[in-house]
Amino acid sequence: MAAPAKMPVLLAEAIAEGIVSRGLRPGDRLATEAEMIAEYEVGRATLREALRVLESGGGPFVARPDAHRLARMLSLLLRMSDVTLREVLDARLIIEPALAGQAARHRQDSQVAAVRASQRALEAAPRGSAEFMRVNEEFHTLIADASGNRPVAALWSALAAIADGQAAGVRYTSAALGAMIAAHRKIGDAIIAGDADEAVRSMTVHLEATRDYVARYYPAVIDTPVVLVSGVPR
Repeated sequence: MAAPAKMPVLLAEAIAEGIVSRGLRPGDRLATEAEMIAEYEVGRATLREALRVLESGGGPFVARPDAHRLARMLSLLLRMSDVTLREVLDARLIIEPALAGQAARHRQDSQVAAVRASQRALEAAPRGSAEFMRVNEEFHTLIADASGNRPVAALWSALAAIADGQAAGVRYTSAALGAMIAAHRKIGDAIIAGDADEAVRSMTVHLEATRDYVARYYPAVIDTPVVLVSGVPR
């Protein structure tokens, strides 16, 4: 079981939420230290550490930083820069097909087994359930890890939590979820077969379909600035 987040990290997330909810922009002044101590009911040392976490984009970590907390901080940066969900989806189209191609070239036997298991788990999970969406994200994470490119995989992991649109209220129809299962099968089979060109093509088609779905059914969401994502796994 993962250790609970430290108080300064939780407070940093609460402050970030307040920045967005109050419509503060770059250059706007935050509340004074005394005002924030009173508002959040914390000590001065905790508040100062929380502000250091925000300034550093997550604070110092001895262990591997959690991808969801990294996504939280990235979503704050993008939100403050008025980056839209469409822009994030387009960024994913640049990054993830390349990761899929690299995964087809470099995947290990253990990763092949994990991709197969993820395919089966997605097909077995109730469509649209929290378990389905968790397995969906896990599949893409497996591909990123199998690519062997850790810097790009880390960037993808942060973008992915924003790009799926769930934080903005995007939900998928049964037909769309069925298409998602079929797409995962094609992508996974190409990676398992070591067919990099097909892995790139299948991933591109999958992500274009996702972007087009959001544009069609959530036009008010796709061209508005991204929203803050949760700092903890769904």
